[in-house]
Amino acid sequence: MVRTRSAYTLHELNAIIKSTISYAFPDAFWVIAEIAEAKCNQRGHCYLDLVEKEDEAIIAQLKATIWAYEYRRLSQKFQGTTGESLKPGMKIMLLVVITFHEVYGLSLNVKDIDPAYTLGEMALRKREVIERLKREGIADRNKGLALPMVPQKIAVISSPTAAGYEDFFRQLDENPYGYTFVHILFPALMQGQESEKSILSALDTIRSARGLFDVVVIIRGGGSAIDLSCFDGYALASQIAQFPLPVITGIGHEKDDTVSDIVAHTKMKTPTAVAEFLISGVRSFEERIMDIHGRMSVCVEGSLKDWHYRLNTLVQRLAIAPLRTASADGRLMILERDLKSHVRQLMHNENNRLMRMEQTVKLLDPAQILRRGYSITRHDREIVKDAARLKKGDVITTMFSHGTITSIVGKSVRGTKGVAREDEQEQTAYVLPGFD
Repeated sequence: MVRTRSAYTLHELNAIIKSTISYAFPDAFWVIAEIAEAKCNQRGHCYLDLVEKEDEAIIAQLKATIWAYEYRRLSQKFQGTTGESLKPGMKIMLLVVITFHEVYGLSLNVKDIDPAYTLGEMALRKREVIERLKREGIADRNKGLALPMVPQKIAVISSPTAAGYEDFFRQLDENPYGYTFVHILFPALMQGQESEKSILSALDTIRSARGLFDVVVIIRGGGSAIDLSCFDGYALASQIAQFPLPVITGIGHEKDDTVSDIVAHTKMKTPTAVAEFLISGVRSFEERIMDIHGRMSVCVEGSLKDWHYRLNTLVQRLAIAPLRTASADGRLMILERDLKSHVRQLMHNENNRLMRMEQTVKLLDPAQILRRGYSITRHDREIVKDAARLKKGDVITTMFSHGTITSIVGKSVRGTKGVAREDEQEQTAYVLPGFD
């Protein structure tokens, strides 16, 4: 005879679990978790996958539901405080009730959300990143770089569809002084989970061709605090702080500075303000040149007037000197005539000398030299005078009268003078128009 074991049906077991959970957790309580996924259906219900991570590994996971009626209220509350809707990657604090359904299993029913916790968590992480950069001694490194005297070649990191980028290049290209700027866009995502990685990739590309640019500009058209959280990450801030070119930010956030703003060389509020800053840099250079030209003109003119006055005074003194004999009078006339001739010749010689000096300055102008068929090659922003100093893999920039090319030194075969053959160099990268 087979003895029958006592057993629960699955429905009975789930009913016991449900009763036990209801008895153990009768009230709502607060839970801290990160949103792994958020979906809303056509009926307006919101379904969340909540996780807890430790060293980027998930150590706990549970589903949560916000019913349509509650979701309408809570989403307005959250967005009104943070400026952003619930989305993956956010760390949130929720008031939940544990529920267990015999078919659908265990889940959380969300009753409230504390948006202040999300903002506080972001502020804490931001402060930790800043303190780490200071401990490593790199927080002010980019600020120590000298801005170029004439910032005209600009590497721009932005989204090509961002309104901020359009405002930036319009302000730059339509400047009232007619200055010419070259700006090349390195497209990147400016918000979302992949934005930091995208911006880092753009910086790496610019670094490999840094000899072609004067500054790097990072711009976007503003956004909420959560929307701009990618600019508070350590990886991006560290890269900006240690970048070999001055970095100028124009992210467009009026309230607080991101960590990227803090470590950048110069921080402006908006993309338009960045454009105005660059225009003012070129304008300042032009004003200095005009001031030097004016002072030189005044100095030369003053010297010529002084010599002219002294010579005229001497002539007048000789003309009124008492003459006792006709012979002396004749000699004085000859002396006056010779003196005037000498003065005219002196003035002519001085004028020719000034013209020769002006012509020499024009001939020494690098732009004139380039137009005669010469070129200028730089490595790490320094002019290359000896090919023997280059090695395989070095990035060099060659400027012609019209255009600039970047070359990567390949395998060098040295002749009797130690110069690598031109056919054994690979040429690549960006070509910029020349500056006349």
